[in-house]
Amino acid sequence: MPFSDQSIEAMEIMKSRILRQPNVRILDIGCGWGKWGRMFNGVACCDGVEIWLPYIEEFNLKAIYRNVYNEDICDFHFEPDIYDVVIFGDILEHLDYQKAIDVISRLKTLVKEIYLIIPISIYEQGEVFGNPYEAHLYQWNDKEIQDVLGFILLHKGNTAEGATIGTYVKECREAVCQSLAKHL
Repeated sequence: MPFSDQSIEAMEIMKSRILRQPNVRILDIGCGWGKWGRMFNGVACCDGVEIWLPYIEEFNLKAIYRNVYNEDICDFHFEPDIYDVVIFGDILEHLDYQKAIDVISRLKTLVKEIYLIIPISIYEQGEVFGNPYEAHLYQWNDKEIQDVLGFILLHKGNTAEGATIGTYVKECREAVCQSLAKHL
């Protein structure tokens, strides 16, 4: 859905971690209504990727983000040294298992940190508001996110409906090492 069930506490944890980096450059993948763009507007450089054009128009995302890309993240061309942080806000569950792994693998050499907000309990969902991209294609669990994808749990909370939402970070040392090597 264009709205997230992440708790305020989890959002604050992410915000404080992200803003500890001076002049941080953020890419919000799956902008939805623009929560992260609104939160970081005026304090950080924030671009967004949103596959569903009606969300870009309905939520006026071009007025919130520096740049908004209407693309599928599986096809998005990620440039090195453009972004420090990538946020996957309720997105990974909309990709099939292998595509999710491929996208994370590509990104871990290009950014310093990847944040992931994702349902980690059974949360079946089909098309929402006429948007076929809202369907959940794979149900991740906490163990897979940590063991397979290499993320660290920052916060776990429950929604009013009883679903469990996990907030994770992946510190991408590969990207930091590559960036340092370029400058030596």
